[in-house]
Amino acid sequence: MFPAGALCVPLTPKKLDDIFTADLSGADCVEIRLDYLSEPQESIHARWDRLAVPVIATCRGKDRGGEFDGSIEEEIRILAHAARRGAQLVDIDYRFAKPMAGAAVIGSFHDFVATPSDIDSILSRACASPAQIAKVASMANSWSDNRRLLALSSHSWPKPVIVVGMGEIGQVTRIVGPARGSFLTYAASTNASAPGQLTVREMHDVYRFRRVSRTTKLIGIVGNPVGHSLSPAIHNRAFEALNLDFVYLKFLAPDVKDFFENARAIGIEGFSVTIPHKTAVVPFLDEQTPEAAEAGAVNTVFWRHGKWIGDNTDVHGVRAALASASFDPANKAVVILGRGGAAKAAVVAMKGAKSITMLSRHEVPEAHNYRCDLLINATPVGMFPAVDRTPVHGPIQANVVLDMVYNPPITRLLRSAADQGKTVIQGTTMFLAQAARQFEIWTGHRAPAEIFDEKSYSI
Repeated sequence: MFPAGALCVPLTPKKLDDIFTADLSGADCVEIRLDYLSEPQESIHARWDRLAVPVIATCRGKDRGGEFDGSIEEEIRILAHAARRGAQLVDIDYRFAKPMAGAAVIGSFHDFVATPSDIDSILSRACASPAQIAKVASMANSWSDNRRLLALSSHSWPKPVIVVGMGEIGQVTRIVGPARGSFLTYAASTNASAPGQLTVREMHDVYRFRRVSRTTKLIGIVGNPVGHSLSPAIHNRAFEALNLDFVYLKFLAPDVKDFFENARAIGIEGFSVTIPHKTAVVPFLDEQTPEAAEAGAVNTVFWRHGKWIGDNTDVHGVRAALASASFDPANKAVVILGRGGAAKAAVVAMKGAKSITMLSRHEVPEAHNYRCDLLINATPVGMFPAVDRTPVHGPIQANVVLDMVYNPPITRLLRSAADQGKTVIQGTTMFLAQAARQFEIWTGHRAPAEIFDEKSYSI
């Protein structure tokens, strides 16, 4: 077979040639979804030992979330042929699992809507089936679901188990699961075959999942959405540069209360906070730093001496960004677009300013009427993927423009400002400065300049 903790790439081919030409680099094994073939019966003649990695064959029926139109008897017959022709494992609903000559059997359960309240009992029943490996894959709709699924992985079972939380919230189970006891995890070669699936490249290059162990400290970014965030790539590079046992993940959290109630049990040690939770997290903290308290918003949280402590490194980031352009806000007129957490941090950074005007979402379209020395965009307008949007249309009545959006580095607002002869400051500058400060808070180590210095790092 193959070692526990393997990375499996699922394929959803329309024809057999799609399987034998697929890119399987970085994979330990491949799951072939025979139910996606236009003619699944044709697979009975395939030689699965021709592939460079071990094969898991599955042919999931439509009533179990797959594409196969046939009966369970036909499904079993197709899988039995695969077992005889080189597939090392076959995956079948645990209720129908039976020994198959030539291959080990994965007895599986799938729920594409929710994580059942009795998921532990379901895994117990899967373990009691004739299958050699038991599997549960369910939609993770909350951090409570993640907590229960990771607890299942860590439990002592009579046979190997595979535990997967589907959906974007459940991504943590895909990266951390093998370190917690899951026999394997899944990643897409190119296109995901299940909700929340990451690519092989992301698993290896961004999250370094093979280096994640039971002792690895979990850090991440909490927000809704978080898919746009470049923080994992940067922080994980920094952890690797200093050989630190940390991993930085994306923590999609629609409900802040749900996240805080389960974070410590999952092993989370700290996190960044982004839209829309920079003020929503405050009631769940035990302490705040003076800058966070002054801003009334938090973008960094860490666990220290049994307490959740909130900080605001955006303040540091804004100051560093302005310093990079030799701009001193003292006695200057400042206009800030937005009134959220990022805008509040910008206000704290404007010590000594002659005037500060904050424009709400409804007032932002009138920004071209405000003449000032410095204009700061503290809204998400222009952020990937809506890169063609800008908060200001027409003339920009400011000498200097700072856009706190960092993805893309050059936003439509900054392009327009540069075209009008204004001094522009990229959000990248602020982002890297505040991220370096976060790194130091979480790890206690000086941030490696080669990762966080804008002169030597390009997003």
